[in-house]
Amino acid sequence: MTVVAATKLEIPPHREGLVPRAALVSLLAGAEHTRLSMLSAPAGSGKTTLLQQWHLEAPASRPFAWLSLDPGDNDPVRFWTCVIEALRMVAPETGARAEGALHSPGASLEQVVVPLLVNDLRELPTRVVLVLDDLHAVTDEAIHRSLVAFVERLPATVHLAVATRTDPPWALLPRLRARDQVVEIREGQLRFSEAEAGSYLAALGLDLNDEQVAAIQRRTEGWAAGLQLAGLSLRELPTDGVADALAGDTRHIGDYFAAEVLDRVPPDERRFLLQTSILERMSGPLCDAVTLGQSSAALLAELDRRNLFVIALDAQRRWYRYHPLFADLLRSRLEEDEPEAAAVLHARASAWLVREGQIADAIGHAIAAGDRSVTAELVAAHWLVFFNRGWLTTVRRWLETLPREKVVGDHQLWLACAWTAMDLGRLDEVADWLDAAPAGDEWVGVLRALRLFKLGDVGGAARALGGASGQTAAGSFWRTVAAIVTGVTAYWRGRYADAKPALESAAEIAGAASNALARRYVLGYLALDAADHDGPHAAQALLDAAADGAAEPQVREHFTAMIGHLAQGRVAELEHRPVEAERELARAGELARRGAGVLEQAAAAIAHARVLAALGRRDAGRARLAHAQQLLSRCTDPGFLGRSLEQAERTPGLVAPRPPAASGEELSDRELGVLRLLHSELSLREIGAELFLSPNTIKTHTRNIYLKLGAGNRDEAVARARELGLL
Repeated sequence: MTVVAATKLEIPPHREGLVPRAALVSLLAGAEHTRLSMLSAPAGSGKTTLLQQWHLEAPASRPFAWLSLDPGDNDPVRFWTCVIEALRMVAPETGARAEGALHSPGASLEQVVVPLLVNDLRELPTRVVLVLDDLHAVTDEAIHRSLVAFVERLPATVHLAVATRTDPPWALLPRLRARDQVVEIREGQLRFSEAEAGSYLAALGLDLNDEQVAAIQRRTEGWAAGLQLAGLSLRELPTDGVADALAGDTRHIGDYFAAEVLDRVPPDERRFLLQTSILERMSGPLCDAVTLGQSSAALLAELDRRNLFVIALDAQRRWYRYHPLFADLLRSRLEEDEPEAAAVLHARASAWLVREGQIADAIGHAIAAGDRSVTAELVAAHWLVFFNRGWLTTVRRWLETLPREKVVGDHQLWLACAWTAMDLGRLDEVADWLDAAPAGDEWVGVLRALRLFKLGDVGGAARALGGASGQTAAGSFWRTVAAIVTGVTAYWRGRYADAKPALESAAEIAGAASNALARRYVLGYLALDAADHDGPHAAQALLDAAADGAAEPQVREHFTAMIGHLAQGRVAELEHRPVEAERELARAGELARRGAGVLEQAAAAIAHARVLAALGRRDAGRARLAHAQQLLSRCTDPGFLGRSLEQAERTPGLVAPRPPAASGEELSDRELGVLRLLHSELSLREIGAELFLSPNTIKTHTRNIYLKLGAGNRDEAVARARELGLL
């Protein structure tokens, strides 16, 4: 189910009377050899209008995918979901795997989501222009890092066009300029000439002479919004009053003319404008609810007809927004005239949006109204929906607006905080929330056990779980999680007789609840158990059952799918198909890095190392084994996996003498693990995440590696390591 408002994906409808910007359109249309067009200029400069004109004049063979951004898109999952949905407007089959990976909380945007999307875009039959309008509304650093990766890998089938008030914080912009890979249009180029200003003012119904047009053009400096404000302000004046109006005020042209326009509208209309200024998007029924009126749809259409800074968002003209400059003025006037009104208006908007099922926007207005009770009620009732969509940043932002005492006093809000921290991998934060849990909450034991399992302490997880799996709690979600944690904890402790019934129970509950993600995860564990105890044929039957109904990308690309690939790799290994086994285990490791527990990651690495050695790829096998050693070195109780590691370390082809470092001092096991990841494209922060080490610890290990190898930087360290046979 799509969660993106249709108006965000529609190209804004064409307005009659626009002045052609032929030279600028030609500049954009002629940029076939570039990756990026960037329109960077202040509000009201005509950026969106120019992109509209480019679209209108483009051939039918050049489709445009359009996304209008707003501050609510400052969530990486929400942002890329919107991008994928925009692309699907012109290429419906695009982005299924990338969207699936978005729902795996540990999936790297730069290393997983973006490459999957780019791979799909390479297959497009024709070149597409992807427009990101109002990119300045997005400030999240993770989003911008992923956009840099997207632009760097952009295939020839896609041209990216962004409209923004400020340059995005992309370090690659100078490189694109040097390679002639970007077309930039800035404020000076967007300014209207005298001739263009004359055409624009005439379209507004003004009968002006050349001298008056020149004066307006000079006063506004050719600024598109300034011309519109001037035209609206002056068209009710007698011709001989134009010059006096232009010379009569020294305020900024925008402030002056906007005030002139606002102060001339009838009182009822002015009140409507002020009250609806709190809305980012407006429809007739929503405005009726906010203003307690009855004819808002007709008034919006009239304002649009009069070109009064009301912009239609869809071809049917059901939804509108104000021009940003005019909206700022309206909100400022509302604050001056009625300081207490905004909170009441936001509350009305929130209530209407709740009735319409637009919960995310409703919560935003409840927060703006300062109504913590309504905010808490809405978040408590609906957080799980957005959590399951992967909007972790959004849910977290909502929760942060509430006082801690309200959160810990409400089961659902507390649970939202604990689960959000868990899926974001912030396990220390999870521990804090568990310590603050509501008394007697049935989730405490399960979540504490899950946290310890993710950290690699299966004994502690079993003790924390206690008798939780025998409790009676409302909801299949709790029962599914409790049964899964019971089963996987028993599995890694080697207690297969206890693991199997718990996992079978979890599979039954998940199936009844149509939870394909949990069902596939559990059947993967049952297959892994069957491979070593009942034979590969029994395991394959379970894997086939897991695949049934689990074709959705969000299931296939989620980190939990790694268990199925681990089991499939084990089946192939037992049946002496090492090439297939290697492929499956490589996929298991790839998925595991997106958020699996440390034991699951280590198990995939050990199995992969063993198969790589069997294929004669000893260096690769040793690297995977070293990765497993690093992971397990931090585990309090890894269960039987500790013995599995010891056995793998004695596998022929995986045992290698350790040459001394350049300084004569050997690298430690942990330093060797870091060194092998230095020989990759991962950043130090990403290496830390891979090895479950803090950034400071990674920096310390890196300094020690440089010192022992006599290297001055990362590249030198890798080169010396190759010379010494360490890589």
